Amino acid sequence: MMKLSIIMTRLKIRSRLTLSFSAITIFAIILCAGTIYPLVKNIVQNNIENELINTTSTVADMVQAAINVSVRNHLRAVSETNLQNIQTIYEEYKSGELTEAEAKNKAEKLILNQKIGKKGYNYCLHSNGSIAVHPNSKLVGINVDNFDFIQKQLALKTGYIEYDWANPNEGDKKAKALFMAYFKPWDWIISASAYRNDFVSLVNAEDFREKIKAVRLGKSGYVFIIGKDEEVIVHPWISGTMKEFYDILGYQVLSDIYQKKNGKIKYNLVDQNSKKNREKIAIFKYLPEMDWIVASSMYTDEIYYPLKQIIYFIIFSIFISLVLALPLSALIGNSITIPINKLVALFSDAAKGNWTTRSKNNSPDEIGVLSRKFNKFMDDFQGIQCNLSTEVATRQESEYQRKLFEEVFNNAMEGITITDFNGNIIKANPAFTTITGYDVDEVIGKNPNILKSNKHGKDFYKTMWEEIVETGHWVGEIWNRRKNGESFPELLSISAIHDSSNETTHYVAVFHDITEMKSKEKQIKYQSHHDALTGLPNRVLLIDRIAMAISRARRQNTKLSLFYLDLDNFKTINDSLGHALGDIILQITANRISEIFGNQDIISRLGGDEFVIMIEDVKDEFHLINQAEILLKAFSKPYKVNGHELYVSTSLGITLYPDDGEDPGTLIKNADIAMYQAKEEGKNGYHMFKQEMHDRIERRLNIENALRQAVNKNEFAVFYQPKVNIKTGKVYGLEALIRWVQPNGEVISPAEFIPLAEETGLIIDIGKFVFKESCIIQREIIEKTGLNLIISINVSGRQLKHHDLIEDIKNIVDNSGCHSKKIELEITESMLMDNTEKTIATLNQISAMGFSLSIDDFGTGYSSLAYLKKFPINTLKIDRSFITDMADHGEDESIVQTIIDMSKNLKLKVVAEGVETKEQAEILKKLGCYRIQGYLYAKPMPINELIPFLINWE
Repeated sequence: MMKLSIIMTRLKIRSRLTLSFSAITIFAIILCAGTIYPLVKNIVQNNIENELINTTSTVADMVQAAINVSVRNHLRAVSETNLQNIQTIYEEYKSGELTEAEAKNKAEKLILNQKIGKKGYNYCLHSNGSIAVHPNSKLVGINVDNFDFIQKQLALKTGYIEYDWANPNEGDKKAKALFMAYFKPWDWIISASAYRNDFVSLVNAEDFREKIKAVRLGKSGYVFIIGKDEEVIVHPWISGTMKEFYDILGYQVLSDIYQKKNGKIKYNLVDQNSKKNREKIAIFKYLPEMDWIVASSMYTDEIYYPLKQIIYFIIFSIFISLVLALPLSALIGNSITIPINKLVALFSDAAKGNWTTRSKNNSPDEIGVLSRKFNKFMDDFQGIQCNLSTEVATRQESEYQRKLFEEVFNNAMEGITITDFNGNIIKANPAFTTITGYDVDEVIGKNPNILKSNKHGKDFYKTMWEEIVETGHWVGEIWNRRKNGESFPELLSISAIHDSSNETTHYVAVFHDITEMKSKEKQIKYQSHHDALTGLPNRVLLIDRIAMAISRARRQNTKLSLFYLDLDNFKTINDSLGHALGDIILQITANRISEIFGNQDIISRLGGDEFVIMIEDVKDEFHLINQAEILLKAFSKPYKVNGHELYVSTSLGITLYPDDGEDPGTLIKNADIAMYQAKEEGKNGYHMFKQEMHDRIERRLNIENALRQAVNKNEFAVFYQPKVNIKTGKVYGLEALIRWVQPNGEVISPAEFIPLAEETGLIIDIGKFVFKESCIIQREIIEKTGLNLIISINVSGRQLKHHDLIEDIKNIVDNSGCHSKKIELEITESMLMDNTEKTIATLNQISAMGFSLSIDDFGTGYSSLAYLKKFPINTLKIDRSFITDMADHGEDESIVQTIIDMSKNLKLKVVAEGVETKEQAEILKKLGCYRIQGYLYAKPMPINELIPFLINWE
């Protein structure tokens, strides 16, 4: 052992440590790395990844199977529906209603009018391979049995096939599918064909959600599916979109998955149970038809759990290595520490003032070199002592200068801060505390941005620091914030401090509070734009605000209005009672206007007793008239000033942008003209710049006021328009229609007063009146004519939503004794789709009472056929717009035919309204619609004309 120690002392310390610990490290590495750890790790990792790949593929196959079922079922439904409809048409041909050519033509239209997905369509083949029906009429009659999928169709005739197809103008082939049904009488193979990706929306994730959630990988692994735009299709604990979980998952993880679409990825995720950040691995696969990505995910620490046993073995090996290394380390330590301790003792002597102490160690190793360096250091140190006296004198002079600068720093009236190169405050003077409210101790070590007011953008600070870096100086005005949160303006100067190498080491900022100076500038600016007496904006500011409002209105396509207000006879008050009292009246006037219009509108005094009010976002003229009347009413109150009680009315002129002008000057001028027109009409009133607008609003107000009293004054009457069955030639029903005849004989059109009644809520009482009258008339018609006719009554959207509708209907039926089975309620198509669930519930209650229900104006609104079958509807009423142009436009005739066919399939009655010519009646009869209503047979008439009409009809 002694020989080994002597040998090692001859080596350098670095060589000793390298040799000793290299032997130990090599032993540990060989022991650990050479074991089975890498092999086991690879086997475990490969097995888990294979399991994830198999799970992902299984789930993807499950989704693919769902697509196959959805495509097959949908095409089968379309094909079988076509077969059923064609069989119905064939029965019409067999019964003699149609010729064979007409029947085939009708069937062809029915097939071609249907759409399947985005590019799908229907077509028919003959058994010989020729095309019988096709959307491309040029292909009809062509034999296409040279195609493989056509040969399959000819062989099967009924059933489902899949194939790849590309249209002549398309490149790559895409997967298609079709379902066939065979109609033997005409030898038609009826095929519904579409690209498979058109049906992905039919796949419902709920069908396999529970199966996927049940899949478990290890303790916490799972399967999830995400769609386009980061939509979550299936996930154990996430719903909605992945965007909401960026803070947990990380944006880059989702981005990598969407970019690769197929493959694997590792990422970190916070465990929902332990709340710890753990590494995960995910295997994912892309389903192009669904634009979905199926992924299987598992924590890697669960994968590598079996490796813990190997880690224990490695730890044991390291322990053994350390046990072996201790004696060797002790030997190495002694060879180093003994000479070092001797050198330390020499340092201690030197620290006590023994400058003559020297080391005698001349060994060749590093400690020997350090000893010789120590001896040289002591030699040099003795020489340095001679220079200390001069250095002390120099430092005393520097200290005097420092104290002088510190006095200037502390007594300056401007705030001063010194920062290091990184911008952290290292010094601040008392004036800084006086101005900002921060004590110096509070800001030491902090960045000056604690004073930031957020009134300047990033570009402001960027430009400021670019100038400082370039020139070493910046001066300008800036807004900062005091400790109490108050923002204040300051004049700031920032300078860079450089060292002897011209490198920036510090920054000095000097600032002065200029709040008082800014306040005076603001006061001067305010006085130049506001009226001194009332504090309202003056003409200059008004014109500026109007110009900005016009720009907004032009961009947003809205309107604005000006009220030009002038006090009536104000000059007389001024001349008789004095200008001081007149000034008080003007101030009170300004307050009254402000109380009405508040802060949302601009109120200005132009001068004298003239005021202008600007109103933005004007919805209609009626709102302006309402505001004008409120303003006039406010001026009906007396002015109580200095013991006087004065009545001062006002005249208003009103203009509207853009109708009455497109610039501030024109609008103000026209408002002034309208104001003078109001004065000429007797003062204490308002006048619109356009007389026709004034007249229109006045008529609306008159009609609304009259409408509120019309029901009580019995000004309404119910007219009845007969409905005729042209197949039997008999009147089978009536439609009740409201009419308003004023006492002066003027008849107000329903088109004018019904919308107003809806808006005001009066339609509830009017509708109740029509229902009550119709129920009473039902008995009179039976008694006088012997006809028990169906009476149709229109129900408005507001009535249908009214909470007392059902109760009102019950009371009227009970009191009138009418037969509910002979009462039909007509509801417009658009009303059905407004709050469908509640509408269905209401209609079911009405239907349960025995009433029939009809959809009025069918074809003009939007109603889902899926919802249509849920409503308890008995009749569809074709809108008159299709009947009017049916003879001249084939499209309208096709729409009417479709509605009639759909009604038959849904087992609903169908009525055509607005029939005015025999030609229209003949077309309807040919199409299979026999219930007619229109001026061809009868116009709406009162009951005293209706009874003779019904008696003489036969």
